[in-house]
Amino acid sequence: MAFASSADRLVVLARTGDAAEDVDLFLVDPGARGVTLRQQFTISSDTQYEVMLSDVRVGGDDRIGPAGSGWTTWQDVLEPGLVLLAAQAVGGARYALEITTQYAKDRQQFDKPLGAFQALAHYLADAVTNLDGAEQLVHEAAWAGANGRPLTSLAPMAKLFACTTFRDITAMAQQLFGGIGFTLDFDIQLYFRRAKQQQLMWANDRVLEVAVADALLD
Repeated sequence: MAFASSADRLVVLARTGDAAEDVDLFLVDPGARGVTLRQQFTISSDTQYEVMLSDVRVGGDDRIGPAGSGWTTWQDVLEPGLVLLAAQAVGGARYALEITTQYAKDRQQFDKPLGAFQALAHYLADAVTNLDGAEQLVHEAAWAGANGRPLTSLAPMAKLFACTTFRDITAMAQQLFGGIGFTLDFDIQLYFRRAKQQQLMWANDRVLEVAVADALLD
């Protein structure tokens, strides 16, 4: 959980019975007895915590919404959240491509810039094409959400394609930068690591593919 140590309350999805609908959301004090937070060392160098709950007690006032509404509320919040995460991926990919393109113009090899080599230029062309497609999909999903349209398929599609594009662009960029791109002197290594983390965050590719397929097949 990101920034768990700074939260006043944690939102926890918990089972309250044996029936399929017996799932609720609860507000939990991170300082309560039985709550343990342990900071993780992540590939993206962000602030993530493992949250462990052991015999934590909550009352009726801590429940969010009516009993049995946990999954519905979770899904209602998750869908627009996926669109926001997709937008973040597009922004990260856009900047990663910008600094990679500039590096391809500035870095000289065999007395000409890297971008003059056709194979590398094609990689950059593919990257900007995919990125523009991801951006349009995110815009469509954001527009649908803002106008009360369903996000059942658009949200997972946007997150899946945008985060995959972010990951692919930064991986290509690392190849173009070469070994120096992995050093802390260049920002591309941070975007490369963050791209992989965003691919896994909230819903990974397999979960998103299932969601899109379910919406497609009704």
